[in-house]
Amino acid sequence: MKTNTIIQEEILFFLYQNKYFNKRHTPISNICNKLSGIPCKYIKNELKSLYKFRFIRFKKTKHGNDVFLNIKMKKEIEDIISDKLDSLYSL
Repeated sequence: MKTNTIIQEEILFFLYQNKYFNKRHTPISNICNKLSGIPCKYIKNELKSLYKFRFIRFKKTKHGNDVFLNIKMKKEIEDIISDKLDSLYSL
């Protein structure tokens, strides 16, 4: 099983790569589907801890809570996922 920090990196990278900042948000079920190699209960636990550290925010919608990145923490998020960003932009 993947460790908590690896799961958090995967979540942050998914949200960052798809530009889920401020007004653009996604349902939690979408994150669970895209990161299908990780059980959804672990993803939900890590979303709670990321919320506690203010990396993400929740938005209440008709279909439940949606998730988006906190734009004020963008620099810290980029520092956390810098290895993945380097491999993404190394073309």
